[in-house]
Amino acid sequence: MMVSRHHNGSNGLSAGIGSSQRFGLHSPGRAHLAIALTAMLLAGSLCACGSTSGDGASPSASSSSPAASQSPSSTASAPSPSASSSSPSASASSSASSSASAAVSSACTTKELTAKLTQGAGGGAGSSYPYLVLTNSGSRTCTLRGYPGVSLRHGDMQIGAAAERDRTVDASTITLQPGQSAHSALRIVNAGNFDSSDCTPTAADTLLIYPPDQKESISIDATGITGCANSDIQILYVQVFQQGEE
Repeated sequence: MMVSRHHNGSNGLSAGIGSSQRFGLHSPGRAHLAIALTAMLLAGSLCACGSTSGDGASPSASSSSPAASQSPSSTASAPSPSASSSSPSASASSSASSSASAAVSSACTTKELTAKLTQGAGGGAGSSYPYLVLTNSGSRTCTLRGYPGVSLRHGDMQIGAAAERDRTVDASTITLQPGQSAHSALRIVNAGNFDSSDCTPTAADTLLIYPPDQKESISIDATGITGCANSDIQILYVQVFQQGEE
């Protein structure tokens, strides 16, 4: 019995060896070829892995650090806006101040002017329209701009309200050389148009005039003009100065 099992085992071993030889597992040339193919496959895998991760250099190595390329010291060399250029608001303020000073210094003063009333546009519809004319009687060129202050007086007492501004004409700067004149159109409403108990008619003897931007006045004769003592009744109106006597 034991011999029989040993014989069968020998036959199985022989069959196994024969199978191995048929598949070439014990052939030295084929073994070397298999090893070579395996090595080539491993090398190819390694190359493939390297090209995937090594297409470009590492971001940290290929480009400089943003913090290093933009050093804060580069901005320190730029000049300060306030140091390199003057302030616009300061320049504008200085220019406006200079213009204002020039305007004040060139304005005609009361002492350089003489005044008179002319017929102007005449009269009608219960009002008269004389012109108030100011002439440069000084020795220098000066300017007038805007409205005069005008009121009727009897002695030292003002009669009613001062003249109200008529804004139908825009103001402009009038330049007067010595001897030249400018006029302001007045409207004087007849006191007789109002109820005497409301108006309290009062004869005027003087027309008091303040040239633009001046604190000293000029007085001219106003005989024949009657005002209303009631200051709630407006009878005087005045326009801005315009070039010439008329």
